Amino acid sequence: MAFAGLDVGTSGSKLLVYDLEGRVVFRTEGRYAELGENGRRELNPKTVLDTVFKLLREAGDSCPEPIEALAVTCLGESVACLDDKGEALTNSMLTGDVRGIPETEEVIRAFGARSIFEITGLPPNELYGLPKYRWLNRNTDAVKRAAAILFYEDYVTFKLTGERKVSYTCAARSMAFDIRKMDWSEELLSFAGIRRGQMSDPVGPCEVIGTILPGMADELHLNPKLKLVSGGHDQSCAALGSGLADMERGECGMGTCEFLFTMLPGPMMTPYMMENDFTCIPYIIPGAYLSSLEVTTCGALKNWARDGIFESVKRRCEAGGQNFFAVMDEAAKEVRTDVLALPQFGSSGNPDLSMDARGTIAGLTIHTKPVEIYRAILESFAFQMYLSYGRLKKLGTRMESIAATGGGAASELTLQIRADVFNMEVSSMECDEAGTLGCMVMAATAAGAYPSLEAGIRRAVRTKRVYRPDAAMHGWYMEKFDRYRKLYEKMFDFK
Repeated sequence: MAFAGLDVGTSGSKLLVYDLEGRVVFRTEGRYAELGENGRRELNPKTVLDTVFKLLREAGDSCPEPIEALAVTCLGESVACLDDKGEALTNSMLTGDVRGIPETEEVIRAFGARSIFEITGLPPNELYGLPKYRWLNRNTDAVKRAAAILFYEDYVTFKLTGERKVSYTCAARSMAFDIRKMDWSEELLSFAGIRRGQMSDPVGPCEVIGTILPGMADELHLNPKLKLVSGGHDQSCAALGSGLADMERGECGMGTCEFLFTMLPGPMMTPYMMENDFTCIPYIIPGAYLSSLEVTTCGALKNWARDGIFESVKRRCEAGGQNFFAVMDEAAKEVRTDVLALPQFGSSGNPDLSMDARGTIAGLTIHTKPVEIYRAILESFAFQMYLSYGRLKKLGTRMESIAATGGGAASELTLQIRADVFNMEVSSMECDEAGTLGCMVMAATAAGAYPSLEAGIRRAVRTKRVYRPDAAMHGWYMEKFDRYRKLYEKMFDFK
């Protein structure tokens, strides 16, 4: 038996097919270009869908076993507005798009920040969907003309099944979803000019959305009995695929942005959480709620440094057929430096969300070596998470270890720094695509192949390596973190 997870991301999509032991039996991926300039970040929905269909066709032609069920995970907030013929009316705005900042203030004035938070579990911010949808309605006719407004999860499943259903975890990224009622807030939707009927019906985890349409099965050469199952937001699915099933375990997704998820004692929406931009979001495991910490520039900042500060090193690596980050990690492995970096290069995550922030590199002298700057950048991600986590612990979280996923988790140096700063074990996972593995577990559970999500996790999710904290390094890092915290307090709102 084979089950699949499809990850529709910002820069590309991936389809992985697994057996019930979590072993990959087929894998394919495709890339597409982000569009926009001057702070505008967009995707063309048709380009994304064409890429997804190409991957599904490849699976239909080449996967050694027929796929029994598939679930989709996707980037958050972004929506596709479709006309009555199912064609996209405009491009989708991405999370980091600067549009929506004035609209955020308008939403707050209309409803009050506390009220929005108590309904949605999200501190009002332009990061989330509603302000962007309001901008879209104000500046285009896409919302007014749309027969359907879909996240990329339900965009794909709608095209495959004709059914419009979306997971709770995707809907929760809209800032218009009531997380107590598990349904749309029609009052918040209407502020963006959206009618309830334009949105898909929210559904819980492991719900069968429908069977693939015969025409789609023929076109894509897929199993005509293929079931499409509710998936979720990419970070939530990655948390499931890394084994996050109790309060003692956290999950850190390391990519272009970095999310750290911890389980809350229950649904919580307090003034303290608002002050620190802490979320309360429904999790895939029924009855569980998560809070997330975010650093918005991790992978992007590493790429900026590679292409700018370390351009000559990058050229030498390319000429020698070496991986730049592997070379720099090895050079920085034994380095200790007083250089400090604040990673808010253009945007900022917790505890002060902003899409218009500035970063800092401090402590430089004429004797500073480039590799010290590189290490300081890696340390900055850990320090920023640790700063936010220190505040989050007051909510009663009990995280004792961290599972690391995503592209950044391939760096052994990054994971050792994280273990030393947090003074807890950090694990890399055997599967390098936790989001699709989480989707597979949901698809197989929905099909009855696992008796429960927890049973699926125990069977399919495996640890690759455990990084244990070094007591001496933790002590050294706590002294350096004290300087980081003081620098952050002085400079986080620098413009």
